[in-house]
Amino acid sequence: MSQPMESALRAEPIAGLVADAQAGGDAARGAVLFHQGYLTCTQCHMASDGQSQLGPKLSELGNETTQLHLVESLLFPSKVIRKGFEPVAITTTDGQVKTGIVESKNDTEIRIRIPGESGIQSISVGDIDTLEQSDRSLMPDGLVNLLSSRQQFLDICKYLFEIAEGGPERERELKPARSLYAATIPEYESDIDHAGMISSLDDESYKRGAKIYNRLCINCHGTVDKPGSLPTSLAFASGKFKNGSDPFSMYQTLTRGYGMMVAQSWMVPQQKYDVIHYVREAYLKPHNQSQLVNVDDTYLASLPKGNSRGPEPSNIEPWSQMDYGPSLVNTYEVGNDGKNFAYKGIAVRLDAGPGGVAHGNSWIIFDHDTMRVAAAWTGDGFIDWNGIHFNGRHGIHP
Repeated sequence: MSQPMESALRAEPIAGLVADAQAGGDAARGAVLFHQGYLTCTQCHMASDGQSQLGPKLSELGNETTQLHLVESLLFPSKVIRKGFEPVAITTTDGQVKTGIVESKNDTEIRIRIPGESGIQSISVGDIDTLEQSDRSLMPDGLVNLLSSRQQFLDICKYLFEIAEGGPERERELKPARSLYAATIPEYESDIDHAGMISSLDDESYKRGAKIYNRLCINCHGTVDKPGSLPTSLAFASGKFKNGSDPFSMYQTLTRGYGMMVAQSWMVPQQKYDVIHYVREAYLKPHNQSQLVNVDDTYLASLPKGNSRGPEPSNIEPWSQMDYGPSLVNTYEVGNDGKNFAYKGIAVRLDAGPGGVAHGNSWIIFDHDTMRVAAAWTGDGFIDWNGIHFNGRHGIHP
C-alpha cells in the first residue's frame, strides 16, 4: 500500500514479471480474480447471449500473442491496441458523443459496440459530424490498482498464460464456480416496501444521500461541472439512463449492477433510496428533467409489494476499526497545503494500548524514501481515512 500497485509493477522489468508469474503464479486463483465483477474483465473479454465483445477473446489468441505482451497489456493498456478493437469517438449532428468499437461500416451507416450497452448501435453517416480514432484503449489504466498484492497480479498473469496457450478447453477447465465470484442478493430484498420507502424520502434522506454520493459516487459519475474519472459512467446532469431512471429501476441498478457498474452490495435499502433521492433532487430535477420520472400514486401502486425496509444502515467504518498492528505503511499527506507527502510513509503508534496503530493518541510518520520524519502528532484521531482503499475516495490520500 506504500504506492499504487500499477506504479510499482510498471517499475519492474516485464520479463521479470513473466518469469515470476510462470514460477509462482496460480492460474486457479487468477481465474477467480479474473471473474470478479469489480475488475470488469469479463465485461469486455467474454461475450454473452450472442453479444459482441469489447476486447479480444483471450483464449483464442494462440500464437498471435506472447506472455510478454499479455503482461505489458495489463500494465500499459494503450501501448498496443489489437487490430479490430481500436476505439472511435463519434460526435453526432445533435451534439451527442458516442465512444466504442466499430463493428462494421458502409456508405450509409456505421455500427458500433458501446461500453455498458447491450447490442450494437447503428448510426447513419448523415448523422455524423465528426469521427475520430482514439489512441486510448477502452481498457482503462489503473485496473491493476484494484488488486491487493503483487501475488494477485502474478496469479492473473498465470491464468492468462494458460488460457492463451491451452485455448478454450483450458479456459473451461479453469472457470471457477459461480459462488466464488457472483454477488448474491440478500433474502430481505424480496420483501422490501418500495412504495413506503419512496414516499417517506425527505430532507434528511437528501442529506444522507449527499454524503454517500460525495464520498463514493462522485468519483465515477462526477458533478454538474466536473466529469467523473470513468468516461463511460453516466453524467446524471445531462446523460440518458440506460436501465431506467425511475426510483425503482435505479434501485435495481444499485442492487444488481448494470453494464460496467457492479452491484453495490455494501448498501442497504435505505442507503440506496437516500442516494437515489439525492440524484433526483440535485441532478435530474434542476438539470436533466427528461430523465425525471414522476412519482405519483399510480407509480407507487405499480411497485412490488413488501413489508420490510431491510436492515438499518451501519455507522461502523471497518477501515478505522481494524487492528493493523503497531504500524501502517501508506501514502500520507501531512497538512492541507500539498507540500508534505510521505509517499512511502510508515506510521507508527507511540503510546501503549490495544487496538493497534488506528487507536491511541500519539504517532509518528517516517518517510522510507527520503529517510526523514515527515510528521509527529498527538490527539484523539489517527488519520482522516480518505483514500480508495479505506473509505473509497479517489484521488486523495489520508
